[in-house]
Amino acid sequence: MDGSYVNCEIIDTGGQEKYNALNVTYYKRADCCVLVYDVTSEESFEECENFYKKQIEQNCKKSIKVILVGNKTDLENQRKIKTEEGAKFAEDNHYYFRETSCETNTNVSDAFETIIVMTHNDMIKNNEKIKEVKEAKIDAKDKSIKLEKPKKKKNDDKTCC
Repeated sequence: MDGSYVNCEIIDTGGQEKYNALNVTYYKRADCCVLVYDVTSEESFEECENFYKKQIEQNCKKSIKVILVGNKTDLENQRKIKTEEGAKFAEDNHYYFRETSCETNTNVSDAFETIIVMTHNDMIKNNEKIKEVKEAKIDAKDKSIKLEKPKKKKNDDKTCC
């Protein structure tokens, strides 16, 4: 890595109602959102469709990046939400999509890396917050996030012409 870091503040409200009043404060500041549902629970998926989608639309920046994550894929025999159903909901709402298993640690890092890289690249593109870094990429070999600085042009050091 080139010595640059992406600082992430992760706030987990766990979907608990007692935190709903605080959520709006977090939503307004958020650059990205990881929206998780349980693939074995129709109720969990419906909350994403009916409650959290509206919360994001009403309270977040228009530029927010969202990744929809179907968790508990290790419980395939109890699955109620098909992969295609989650993927379609994500596509219809312009969300990224991954399925994971925290139990087996399948795709968990990938889900976070995806949303971090996409958010970072979007900020660069829109000249928000980050000026000195050109683009973030996931290194397939060691799964780290690489940040590349812009290459200097020949005339960058000159004051004229």
